[in-house]
Parts: sequence; structure tokens; C-alpha cells
Amino acid sequence: MSTRGTRAPHSGGPETASDDWLADGQVRTYRRGQKIIEAGTPLAEWIAISGGAAYLAAKVAADTRVAVAALWLGDVIGADSPLGKLAARYDVTALVDVTTIHIPLPRMKDPHAPLRDAATGELYAATASRLQDQITMRLAGNGFQRLVSVLATLATALSSTPRPGTLGNSLALPVSQASIGQLSGLSRRQTWIYLGQLAERGWSRTSRTKVTLEGLNAWLSLMGEVEARGLECIATVEQCDATLSRLASGRAGLK
Repeated sequence: MSTRGTRAPHSGGPETASDDWLADGQVRTYRRGQKIIEAGTPLAEWIAISGGAAYLAAKVAADTRVAVAALWLGDVIGADSPLGKLAARYDVTALVDVTTIHIPLPRMKDPHAPLRDAATGELYAATASRLQDQITMRLAGNGFQRLVSVLATLATALSSTPRPGTLGNSLALPVSQASIGQLSGLSRRQTWIYLGQLAERGWSRTSRTKVTLEGLNAWLSLMGEVEARGLECIATVEQCDATLSRLASGRAGLK
């Protein structure tokens, strides 16, 4: 599959003083599974995700790459970003169809663009925080907590832009069980066991090729609940079931 996205002129609604610098950008579209950036390649453009979600993978052997994190709307993946200053540290691949904005690096270095510097600084900081949170997630809590956190993060990433595949209160994840395990730091067997436990409680459906989250609204609220109450609220399948049930019924934060 080609690694070049489909290009289109930048277009959109009326611009304000704080975002008119985006008029310099070129919009590109990458289809699901298409590589946006390859690890090790020079980064000559400022690139931000304006729609969809992508995943990062790190090379651990000649022909082996491990999923590291997901990034989505507003995240910066090009030059001078947390993914690399001049060269890419990770492969970046579209989880679903992804739209990006590309601006040549020389234009981003304009010393007479303070609003641009302020806007991009906020995007860089948000991306760095999102990336660090997911890397830290692989080291925090038990295996079940890590898997549940990854599922909730993927739900957020894939719901950032309306797309086909979201039916009612369900979401089919375009990610293999193996990739979910990599993001969680789990073996395939552990991943299979924990997904089965969630399926028994009605919060997911699994098949050989995909995982579907049920009760999507609860999943989308879950990480906020974890931040408020701590990892203990998803420490076991019973506690996770109780927490998701509270969120589904609109009783978040209740003991």
C-alpha cells in the first residue's frame, strides 16, 4: 500500500487571528492501515491530526514492531513534535481514515508569528502529555487495569471524529487483540482471558478478528472516573463492572 496520503487544498470555516496560520497548510487523507510516517525518516513538515486516529509502533527487531500508543484529533506528529525533532522515532499508521494538516517547516519557523508559536506550543504539550500517559499506563496497575485503560483510551481516540462503525452505543475497534495486548504490555493469552471476562459481563464482544465495546458512553467516561477515584475502581472485573454500570446509569462518582 502506498504511504502517500491523498492531498487536498486547505479548506474550512472562517479563520480567526489565532488560527489563520493554518491557511498555509495542506490537507491529506490516509486510509485505514496506511502508514503516515515511517520511523527513522527525516521530518521536514509540521503535521497535525485533524480527523481520525493513528497508532504509534516502535521497532524492537528487524521485522518486529510493537504498538506503543494512540494519538488523535489535535495531536502533532511531525517535525519538532514529541515523536521526534528532526527524525521520526516511531511508525505512525492510520487506525481509521485519518486527515492531517501539513505545513512546510520553514513556514513554521517564521519569527514574526507569535500566535502560531503559542498555538503550536499548546498542541505540542497536549500531545506529549497524551503520549506519556499511555506509556506510563503500561507500567501502572495490574494487567486487567492496563487492558481496561487501553480499551477506554481507544474508545476516546476513535470517537474523536464521527465515523462508520459506531452503531448506537457500541464501537467496533479496528485493532487486533494482539495490538491491544501490546498496548497493554500483556501476552496474547492474558489479553484473551481479560477480554473474555469483560465479554461475560456484557461490556465487550470478541471474535477472531475484532473487539467490539458495548456501553460506549460508559467507556468514554471511564478514564475520567479513574482519574477521580484511582485505579482501584477497575482493579478486578467485578469492580470494573460496577464502575462501568454506574457510569452507564449516570451515577459517576458514587461509592
